[in-house]
Amino acid sequence: MRIRSMTARRTTTKMVNNSRRKAGLVTNRKSSRNSLVNFLQKDGLGINSRWGAMNAESIQANRTEKNNAARLHGSATMLQQEIKMLGEKVDSGSKTISSTAASMVDQYNDTLKNLKKSSGVLNDYYLQSMKEVAKTNKGALSEIGIAVSADGSLSLDKEKLESADEEKVKKLLGTEGVFVKRIGIVTSRVVDNAMASVESASSRYNSSGNLMNSYLSKYNFRG
Repeated sequence: MRIRSMTARRTTTKMVNNSRRKAGLVTNRKSSRNSLVNFLQKDGLGINSRWGAMNAESIQANRTEKNNAARLHGSATMLQQEIKMLGEKVDSGSKTISSTAASMVDQYNDTLKNLKKSSGVLNDYYLQSMKEVAKTNKGALSEIGIAVSADGSLSLDKEKLESADEEKVKKLLGTEGVFVKRIGIVTSRVVDNAMASVESASSRYNSSGNLMNSYLSKYNFRG
């Protein structure tokens, strides 16, 4: 009787499955998983879906933030180096400071430009701080050949710098000079914050990029 009952149960199950196949219902677990994954990719989580569009925008925003932070980090790091070199040359009484001063001015302007492109309260604060240092010393800088424009950027008159009074130059551009020292302090903080922003954006980018796989892994049905 038990054997007959098991046989009847198998027959009934087979008949039900055959009926479901004829009706177009999927019974294979692997096929079911593939169908669900396809749906999620095309309609639920895919690039053409609302979620997919939002995810793509998030990834692009993180990529832009990371690139801006990387450029800021690069220009600020170069500015740090040029400030240090200029201060040392001025302290030693070098007569060839104009080329180093020109490089410092270029990196200062690049850092200012990259701060304007970078979002965040700290970047706004550092931007205003750099402008304030230049504005505060505008008159003294002009006397040695460094002009401060309305937007805070600098321009250099090499000939005027080379003929300027050495003590005035040292008071501004030496390692303890008021302009170089204060700009150096702000720049060091810009460098640290820019690196933190690069790392943060990279982390969020990886998280967004792996989010699709995270969702799909929930539907990794086992056969």
